[in-house]
Amino acid sequence: MQLKEDLTLMQRGTRTITEYLHSVKTIADELAIIDAPLSQDDITLYVLHGLGSDFRDIVAPIRARESSLSFEELHDLLLGHEAYLRRLDSTAQSLVLTANTTQRRDSRSWKNQSSSNSQQPKTDSKSKPRQSKQYKYPPRCQYCDQQGHIA
Repeated sequence: MQLKEDLTLMQRGTRTITEYLHSVKTIADELAIIDAPLSQDDITLYVLHGLGSDFRDIVAPIRARESSLSFEELHDLLLGHEAYLRRLDSTAQSLVLTANTTQRRDSRSWKNQSSSNSQQPKTDSKSKPRQSKQYKYPPRCQYCDQQGHIA
């Protein structure tokens, strides 16, 4: 009775699929030794029940199957889904890193522009003739390829 309750309460948690299925299989084997074997459908239901929300996309199609899965087939399907989830997670993490890097770069660029603009003295356009902009790197003409002016 205790072994069946252990199966009912078992959750994958942070374990890998292989570790989780090994735990389920160990209890199922112990039940078989004491002459209370579980059917493959029962084992599958216990496994699916303890997977958690990460695996809900694959649980529904497995439950809807008309034919039973062997333990090895179930293991293969769940391993494939676990690998898929890891790829999604690593892609999401790289997108976050890229977005943060880009935002930081754009933020620095904006700060440099705003601070350089604030350092320029304000002049009254009526009293003084307009001076040309001073560039740290003078522009290069697209037509004649000379520095100092643009077309």
